[in-house]
Order: sequence, then C-alpha cells, then structure tokens
Amino acid sequence: MKRILLVNPWIEDVSAYDYWLKPLGLLYIASALKHLGIEPVLIDCLDRYDLELASFGARRGDRHFGTGKFLEEEIAKPHSIASIPRKFKRFGFPEEVLRRKLRGSGSVDGVFVTSMMTYWHYGVSDTIRVIREEKSGIPILLGGVYATLLPDHARQYSGADFVCPGTGMKPLEKALAYLGIDSTLQFDWFEDLDPDYSIYESPRYAVVITSLGCPFRCTYCASSFLWNGFFSRDSVRTAEYIEFLIETKHLSDVVFFDDAILVGNGFKELMREIQNRRIGTRFHLPNGVHARFLDMETAGLMFENNFKTIKIGLETSDPALQNATGGKVSSRDFYQAIQNLSEAGFTSREVSAYIMMNLPGQSEKDILNSLEVCEELGVNPSVNEFTPIPGTAQWKDLVDRGMFNEEIDPLLLDNSILPHWWEGGFSLKTVQRLKEAAWSLRRKLSGE
Repeated sequence: MKRILLVNPWIEDVSAYDYWLKPLGLLYIASALKHLGIEPVLIDCLDRYDLELASFGARRGDRHFGTGKFLEEEIAKPHSIASIPRKFKRFGFPEEVLRRKLRGSGSVDGVFVTSMMTYWHYGVSDTIRVIREEKSGIPILLGGVYATLLPDHARQYSGADFVCPGTGMKPLEKALAYLGIDSTLQFDWFEDLDPDYSIYESPRYAVVITSLGCPFRCTYCASSFLWNGFFSRDSVRTAEYIEFLIETKHLSDVVFFDDAILVGNGFKELMREIQNRRIGTRFHLPNGVHARFLDMETAGLMFENNFKTIKIGLETSDPALQNATGGKVSSRDFYQAIQNLSEAGFTSREVSAYIMMNLPGQSEKDILNSLEVCEELGVNPSVNEFTPIPGTAQWKDLVDRGMFNEEIDPLLLDNSILPHWWEGGFSLKTVQRLKEAAWSLRRKLSGE
C-alpha cells in the first residue's frame, strides 16, 4: 500500500495563538487518500495536545473553549525585519519532537505539506528543511493558501520539490500525478467526505465547515479568489458527522469556520437537525458572520444549541467605507442582528464584533465611532488589524498606487509588523492607542 506523510508546518512569526487552528485541508486529503486506498500519516506541528509534548513539561492548558498558547521558541530574525523591535519565534513542536516523529513515520512515498498565511512562509520553508534532512530522497510537495496565493514565491523559497496551487481536490490530483500514482478522484469530495480526525489521539475541539466560498466580494478578503463560487453541504450529513465526532472523540467544542455560513437556508436546517438529535456540545462561530442574515429565528436556534462564541462582522461603521470594501454589512444590519441576539438570550460574554483597523483610507475617528456603537449595544469589540493579502482587489489597488512592491517579503505584510514600517497606514502609537481603547471597553462591559 502506498503511504503519504501529511505535515502541518510550524508557524514562525512575532506572535501566534491557537485560536482553533486545525489543518482542515490536510484532514480532507487524508479522507480522500483513504478513499483511494492510500494510507495517510499525519504530523501536525501545531497540535498542542500531542502526547509527546509531555516530555517538554506540561502540555499547554486551555484558556477559552480549547483555545490556548502554543509552545514557542525565539529564533533568528529574517533580514527583512532585522530593524523591527519584535522577537521572532517558532510556534509549535520543538524541533526535536518533529525530527523524532519524522524518523518514526516509516517509509513513505511522498510528503504533502500544507500552508496557511502567506506571512507564515518562513515556518513552511523551515519545516521543509527539517523534512528534507530526515526524509532524504522523498519528494516534498506543497499546497495550501500560501502556495495558492503566491505560487511563484513558494516555488522559489519554500524548498518544496513541487508546488500545487489551488483548492479542493485539484492540488491532490496534481500531487499524485507528480508522484506517478494513477488515481482518478471520481467523487464529490465536499459532499461525500468528512475531515479525518481519527489521526488525532486526543483532539480537544474540532473545526467543521458547512460551506465553501462566499458570494460577497470584499476588497480585502481572498475567499472569492480561493473558491470560485459558493457551495453548501447537505445539512443532515454535516449533523451526522458532528454527532459521530462527539461520540467517538468526546469533544467539548465544535467550531464552524465557514466564510459565509448564514447565506442560504443551510445553517438553519443544520441547527434544527442538531436540535432534533440532541447533540450536546458547545458551538462557536469565530469567523465574522454576516449581520444581515442573522434574523430572529437564526438567533433563537443558536441560543437553543448552546453557542458560546459569535463574532459578527461590523468591520466599520462608516457607510462610505462599508460600500467601498464590498457592501457586506450596513450599520442597520448590525444593529438588528445584535437586537435579535439579545432578545434570544445572548450577552456580551458570547457576542463580539469584528472591527477592521488600518484599512487604506480609514480614519482614527471611524474606529472610535465603531467602538461607540459597540458600547451603545453592549457588544465586545474585537479589533482585527488589516493585513494586505496578495491576490485581493485591495492588494492590487495598493500595488497599482505604488504603496507596495509585489516582490515584498510577505512577512512584512503581517498586521503585527505592518505599523512598524508602513507609512500608508496608522502609526504604531495610534494602533496601540486604539487597541487599548478597545480593551478598555471590553473591561468595562465585563464589569472589571
């Protein structure tokens, strides 16, 4: 039987936090490989619950519903941020653990490495370096978001033998063809397959998606670039899978990471199905749901099904900027959504609002106004600093106007680093002042 090693790489950045991070693409690939009669082997460098971490002291404890801090190690800074006064760190497994797992993974026919944020590319190349040293002569293939948004950069700098850009099963088809494995994927992967959590010994939570893509075209978001269209999965199949996960893995938390989960009727159907099955767990929506689709019925179903985290995309309270960035939300939509959630029984402990900060053309006053809206409605603000994402409309506009060079090191676009050098946005002092204003409001709303 053919064997493929799947690797979720380190994060290398100035900061990182396990906010329900799981390599969902790799887990779907694991299911597809099994479907094809190929054995998958997983190494997840970001698994805080891996049993081997016990030898490095206590495994990282949970904070909120399974989220928590990664193990971290300070490493040498890349040249591009040498002058920036932030420590550069590797998050995830200690290198010794990764090497031990690679040596123990046995003979494999290829290694598939995934990737997430473009500015985490140093973690990808560093992981591939170690794989190369431990699995000499074995082909290493790279896919994922970074490989899709910046394929040429990945080919030049990642160290992979072959880069497979794209989403869905197309990259897997390319990868298997590169390895000379004759396999035809004649199935609807999103409808027929579930992400394979069986390869985790003790997952504390599971990430699930019920849809792909987004019908909106927000200028700062890459979803419409990654997924050409919007697709929903059958609600009964999703409910069956969630029930299976809870029964077999004894999960306390299930997290939905859809880009547009409330679009259409699928979410309501899923909530009714979960309710009918009496699935007892905590649910979370951390990805900024669309306020205009959060009606009273949806809010009630969320409350009845024990949702503990609901983040709503306010983004900005400035109508002009709302329209300029894609028209995803209006202040009226937001007010109505919060009213519906409040009437359903939710409080500021469960509900928060994403506020974008440092958008091109955004004023400090706009963010302060957005914070005032949150205070008026009793909603915790969650400030989300703007990161220019290659491939988006916003990125293309900024490049065309000479504000960024396409050849820039993607690490410099990280929202934690951007204010240290970019003259086109807020200064570091302004960012810190606005973040403190948001934290002050959070403390006030929580009664601290």
